[in-house]
Amino acid sequence: MLNKKSHFGLAVVLVAAAMVVAGGVVTASNTGFKMNKPLALPGTGQIGSNWTSIPYFNPYGNLGAFCSQTGLITSGVARDTITDIDPVNGAASTVTCGTAAATARAIFPGRGVRIRRPTGQSGSIIIVGSHNPSLSITVPDAGTGSIGSLWFSVPYHTTAVTAADLCLSSGLTSTGVSRATIQRLNATNGAATTVTCGTAAAGTLNLVLGEAVQIREPNGPLSFIPAHF
Repeated sequence: MLNKKSHFGLAVVLVAAAMVVAGGVVTASNTGFKMNKPLALPGTGQIGSNWTSIPYFNPYGNLGAFCSQTGLITSGVARDTITDIDPVNGAASTVTCGTAAATARAIFPGRGVRIRRPTGQSGSIIIVGSHNPSLSITVPDAGTGSIGSLWFSVPYHTTAVTAADLCLSSGLTSTGVSRATIQRLNATNGAATTVTCGTAAAGTLNLVLGEAVQIREPNGPLSFIPAHF
């Protein structure tokens, strides 16, 4: 147990130094990770769309429990909502915190979720969990619309600092005419940045601690085990 705890402590120190934290704070415990994740104010378009990574092992089990245990708004007229996208068929599922639908919606390890606050609300939530080092992630073949779009839950102790690192460590297509792409959505201003694997631009897009990013692979399906410390 001591060795495991030390491993997580080192991982968190290294990843906190390497990645862009953007206001989030991560600490280690004997269960893995505890993160104070800030949530951007909602606005027009994608402003306030907080694409969030959830540890692969977590105590929640469903989105209803995630809402209540992390401190999301679960009562009153204006509540937080959570969306996840099925990468196989591109279907988006949105639930409202504090409802039966949220409790009925499972959390899919490796798949990020989008959190949106009610108008005028900001703040932060506390996310806890640990990593499953044996979990294989599958990126479906990219199709029309959101088909094949995997919002990847980046491990909190990933070795990838940039999108280029993620391309390389995951085996995403980085040569030829049809290459994989990675997109980060900035929740503060709603701007989406998409880079192509194997290009200089991919090396300039930093991953942000606690954020999920969208992966599209034109030569899928492709499976990989996320690299981590």
